[in-house]
Amino acid sequence: MAYSLLSQEALLSHIKAHYEVHEPVSLQYFLRGMNDTYVLTTGQGKYIFRVYRADRRNHSEIAFELDVLNGLHVKGVNVSVPISRKDGAFINDFRVVEGVKYGVMFSYAEGDEKPIHTIEDSYLFGQAVAQIHKETDNFSSEHVRGNLDFKNLIEKPLYTIKSHMEHRQEDYDCLHDLAMRLKAQIVNHLEEGLDWGICHGDLHGNTNVAFTDDGILTHYDFDSCGYGWRAYDIAEFRLAREIHSGHNKDEVEKLWDAFLKGYRDIRFISDNDINIVPVFVALRQLWLFGLCFSESELIGEADFDQGFVDSKIDYFRNLAIR
Repeated sequence: MAYSLLSQEALLSHIKAHYEVHEPVSLQYFLRGMNDTYVLTTGQGKYIFRVYRADRRNHSEIAFELDVLNGLHVKGVNVSVPISRKDGAFINDFRVVEGVKYGVMFSYAEGDEKPIHTIEDSYLFGQAVAQIHKETDNFSSEHVRGNLDFKNLIEKPLYTIKSHMEHRQEDYDCLHDLAMRLKAQIVNHLEEGLDWGICHGDLHGNTNVAFTDDGILTHYDFDSCGYGWRAYDIAEFRLAREIHSGHNKDEVEKLWDAFLKGYRDIRFISDNDINIVPVFVALRQLWLFGLCFSESELIGEADFDQGFVDSKIDYFRNLAIR
């Protein structure tokens, strides 16, 4: 696997040639993660320019994401929207050693990221998530995107984890057994019906949403979006509250209740969906575990040593999943 970082100077030159931008113009490399994020500052304001990794997203998958964003924008949902080039296209392609990297310019989400620690913010976030789900209930796109299903949430993570735990077969077998029990729990709930539709895929509430002082929320970074179970989508919010509260049960339940009240004030979600959320929380942890190993190939394994593996295995062994 190779990872090419585009020349900042060349990228800025490309942007000036293909977009209507007002001088003065500057480009700052802001964040390396699932993709490369740049902040573009122009005489008319700020924008975000994202360059997707060649090993993660193809043209069709990105076009699907942009269809979701444009569809939400048309329906009045506050999201960071793609900005078209002079020729009307949204997606740029850059030839690199590992293939093709695609880039897209987005509007800048006004406001600030902030950890959600209050009932008020949880309620607002619940409303905003419900609005995304509500306005995408009838979404369709001609472009192809992988579903947030058993294949991508269980099979692929287990495959990745197994390749990094060959020396810990007993621990891996325990993890595999747990994953099968999680799957069985979800299958049981499927018999009563689980809400399925467009998911953001990363609704933790700490980043990927900007709050303004007057309570307006703007969602961005739909790089993990796709069709999936809505219970999985909201499970990430609960998981984030567990982690950021230091697993303070009272605080988690207080914020979770406020989130659900906000959600249900905008859109219906069944008790069957809510009751399966703890299973999807565990499944999200499994997916993140696999992701960490995948990313270690690019950023090094220093942060994913045996102590890291120990902590994850302890977490999974202590889960109260029958």
